[in-house]
Amino acid sequence: MIPLTVICGYLGSGKTTLINNILQSTKKPIGVLVNDFGELNIDEQLILNQDDLTIALTNGCVCCNLNDDLGASLEFMLDQDIDAVLLESSGVALPVKMSNYGSTWPGYNLNQTITVVEGRTIKDLLSDKFVSKTVEAQIIQSDLIYLNRFSTEDVELISKLNSEYLVDDEKEILYESIFDIKNLLLKSKGLPYEDHNQLKSDVLQINHPIDEKTILKFIRENPGIERLKGWISDSDKNTWLVQKTRSECNFSISNYETISRLVVIYKDKINLETLGI
Repeated sequence: MIPLTVICGYLGSGKTTLINNILQSTKKPIGVLVNDFGELNIDEQLILNQDDLTIALTNGCVCCNLNDDLGASLEFMLDQDIDAVLLESSGVALPVKMSNYGSTWPGYNLNQTITVVEGRTIKDLLSDKFVSKTVEAQIIQSDLIYLNRFSTEDVELISKLNSEYLVDDEKEILYESIFDIKNLLLKSKGLPYEDHNQLKSDVLQINHPIDEKTILKFIRENPGIERLKGWISDSDKNTWLVQKTRSECNFSISNYETISRLVVIYKDKINLETLGI
């Protein structure tokens, strides 16, 4: 039986970073399944794993439906020489729903569900009328909370929702738990949550050069953007990885050659005029 660990967490909370840290902390082979929220799976490109052990699930959010991508990927991993599988869920997926795969799919044992929480945005998220119920459910339904970039106040807030949590300096405990088959089967608490249609997702393809300044202007003009990520190509033909969350927007040079492609996740509607598309 292969232990399956589900990694949940709201958009931009740090799931991909955590997975990369786990992969770098062990020499054991780990399979990774990545289910991004949107048609373009950016996170798959950012996972530092063997190419044949990382699979993108691009046929919709697996929190809602058991799709062919997930089934085929789980079966593929059973034939690989691996010690564990990590399933990175979309940013709006619920642990209770995701846990079904580990507890019912032949050949797997559900190890645990982990929700990643970014401390500096959690208070704001829990007071947001669009997403608060989803974020709260992610925290309450998880076996374990991993809290990063936090203050003492954030720890107090999380501990009231879920007493099982680890913080940055307890990473080793978290990593070790990935390979322990605990078979913790979650039972739904019947919590209300926001439907996925509270947020919208578009893939933007920009066929002309675009720079950091333009992207930042686009973000300022569209305060309803929850998450933006992808690549842009500037007039010097440099490619930049763009990662915008609630707390920050980062640009880093990339050797991944591509036209400008962005996934934008937002509330209500966005104005694309600034991008020229």
